[in-house]
Amino acid sequence: MRRPVWTRSARPPPKARRPRPPGAGRDRLAVLLALVTMICLGATLFASKDSQFLQLLMPGPLTSAHGAIENCSACHANSGSSKLSWLHRLGAGDPLADSKACLGCHRMPDTAFYAHGALAEVLDQSTKRLAKLAAGRPVPQSARAQSLAFPTDDMVAHGVYCATCHQEHQGVNFSLNKISNQQCQSCHALKFDSFDGHHPNFDNYPFKRRQRIIYDHAGHFGKHFPEVAKKDPARRIPATCSTCHNSRKDKRIMAVAPFEQTCTACHLEQIVGKERVSGPKGIAFLNLPGLDLQTLNKKQAAIGEWPDASEAELTPFMKVMIGRNQRGRALIKAVDALNLQDLSGASDAQIKAVTTLAWEIKRLFYALIKGKASDVLANLSIEGGSKLSATLVADLTASIPRDVIIAAQQQWLPNLGTEMAAFSEARLDGAAAKIAKPSRLVPKNQPTPPNSAPGAIAAKAAAAEADGEGRKTDAANAKSDKKSPAPEQHPQAKAADQTDDLLNPTEEELRGIAAPSKGAQKAAQPDAVAKTDTPNAKPGNKALVHEEQPQAKAVDQTDDLLNPTEEELRGIAAPSKGAEQLTRPAGVARKADTANAKSERAAAADATPNTDAKPQADAADPVTAAVSRTNAAPAHGIDSDVDPENWADYGGWYRQDYAIFYRPIGHKDKFIYSWLLLTGPKAPKADRSPAAAVFDVLTGKDAQGSCTKCHSVDDLHGHGRVVNFSPPSVESKLGRFTTFIHEPHFGLLDKRGCLTCHNLEKGRPYLQSYEQGDPKNFVSNFGPVKKDLCQSCHTSGLARQDCLLCHRYHVNGVVTPIMNTTLPNE
Repeated sequence: MRRPVWTRSARPPPKARRPRPPGAGRDRLAVLLALVTMICLGATLFASKDSQFLQLLMPGPLTSAHGAIENCSACHANSGSSKLSWLHRLGAGDPLADSKACLGCHRMPDTAFYAHGALAEVLDQSTKRLAKLAAGRPVPQSARAQSLAFPTDDMVAHGVYCATCHQEHQGVNFSLNKISNQQCQSCHALKFDSFDGHHPNFDNYPFKRRQRIIYDHAGHFGKHFPEVAKKDPARRIPATCSTCHNSRKDKRIMAVAPFEQTCTACHLEQIVGKERVSGPKGIAFLNLPGLDLQTLNKKQAAIGEWPDASEAELTPFMKVMIGRNQRGRALIKAVDALNLQDLSGASDAQIKAVTTLAWEIKRLFYALIKGKASDVLANLSIEGGSKLSATLVADLTASIPRDVIIAAQQQWLPNLGTEMAAFSEARLDGAAAKIAKPSRLVPKNQPTPPNSAPGAIAAKAAAAEADGEGRKTDAANAKSDKKSPAPEQHPQAKAADQTDDLLNPTEEELRGIAAPSKGAQKAAQPDAVAKTDTPNAKPGNKALVHEEQPQAKAVDQTDDLLNPTEEELRGIAAPSKGAEQLTRPAGVARKADTANAKSERAAAADATPNTDAKPQADAADPVTAAVSRTNAAPAHGIDSDVDPENWADYGGWYRQDYAIFYRPIGHKDKFIYSWLLLTGPKAPKADRSPAAAVFDVLTGKDAQGSCTKCHSVDDLHGHGRVVNFSPPSVESKLGRFTTFIHEPHFGLLDKRGCLTCHNLEKGRPYLQSYEQGDPKNFVSNFGPVKKDLCQSCHTSGLARQDCLLCHRYHVNGVVTPIMNTTLPNE
């Protein structure tokens, strides 16, 4: 079939074309570009590393401090490290989680998310105070509009997050600490436009808390310094404030120069006691208190030997040491209300408590001699305190020499070792009658060496009670007794040998305590033995000499140091002017008895020969004759014109009457400091505990050392007290919103110097404010700094006046950054 042939004129008319909508080409181009962009982004995403891609999506560069952070997840909790993790950031983040991530490097207190990092109660008090100020002040329109647009009433309840004030991604040179006044005003109840505008006036600035050092500027400038200048113009008198004050490296503290540079010229002698006109210059540490011995004997209270001349009171330090456990505290409480020197009206229970106290005092002396002070006081606890360290114990005892306590014991309680040996077996409640006399305080059935001084004394006491013949015994009977000892005939003599190491020390201990030379040992030979040498020095008279020395003399020859006679005790307690009543030096008499008494009584007593002693025939030798003449003279002690208190002129231990004293050695005395540090927290005012007694003694108006003359005492909210020994520091100012640095202002002062801002005002009750324990109740010598003074410079056209110039946000401080360095494994 043949197709028709169309001619131009015969063709059908074309259909009408629709007009192209405007912008259709642009839409196609946009879609095309979007596809290309998606393809390029996809290619870039999968072709690049994670960190490189994430940096492309960051909202802005980090500050220089955080510039090394590469992963967003290091700071943002909702972000990850994968290539699609950025999609999580399209939603709202968790500001609390992000803020906790900040604390991974920046050390903050537990109150970090409270406003200013302060406690809720501190913020509440500050808010109430500022709300009262805001009630009577107009609010600027800008601040009112800001409060309506961005309410911040619940900021304290929900916390202030780090990003609220510290905005990152602002560039390398941006300061994260920069906060505008508007940011600060958005939260505060008291709103104002500027410092020179409606900023409130200062409230007693800067005297919110009193100074730790009590220094009356008005009294020194108006009285003390002029008096010193009249007496001695060469004395160091401060000419300017900078003589005593300096701004340290922390810049915020106007500190006081050290004591040695400022106060030592006038106050050092007050500390060491040279200027004390009444009372002892030392602190009574250990003593034997005076007891009513007449009443105790009448009540048959067995306290053993006790000096009847003591009139001292029990020191508070001994109360603390005796009361180191519950039993001791109950004992101190029982006797605390008694007058120990008048027990005529005391009940039987109180007499028993006093008896127990006497033995506790003896036990304390015995323990300090037998052991170490660090062992005796290691369990010292002030009402449940922790165990003391050896270093603290050394400071509490000021490293008291053992010989000081031994010398006191030998004079006060010469039979302490024998008493404690018997007391440990008999105990006070089971055998009180047996402990009534020191001569009977010995266990029975113990062997007695012939030359034992305590054994001789005990044998004499036993013989005196048996036949009333006293010290006189037959020489032949004594000799036969030595050759064939009969325990059943002399039980007391055997018991007397059961003594303590203190009463019968070894030769090494004797050398360590006294260390007498050989010449001194010979010179200390007893007078009774030495006198027999002079007329009977010939060899032919040896038998005659021994016949003239009966055995009774061998028994009667005692160790004067450990067991003196009654006359010797009177000579020790109150030495007379006569040379014959002076006692022999401690440690020398015992050596003389051991070395010389044996050789003089060898034949009569049939004792073991002393190989060190020379025969009396050698007395013809000039050296022996000289020694004999020396021994014939009585042994004298060394008299001193200086009393013990003045002998310790530069501090240390000394013994006077029936007490051992400690005299402060100077400023920062460790003995006083340690006792105040230990007892203060457990010593509230009006407390009657031993700890409070120690604290009161050391902080009294006339206390030795005069510590609280300059160092203030603060109450610890009813728990105790503390002496402010530590100087002010930046740490002590934590919690304060206001900060001030002195150094930038020094160049602005006129001729009045520091008095430009700190105006000294007379007649203010400065010292009275230290008589109470609240450190916030304070009246300074200087008037408070006024806002008008600061406003003379800090105005809108002269000096900065932004909030952070004078106020800190983080009141408790921030440590940044923290270095968490892990040691590599080898």
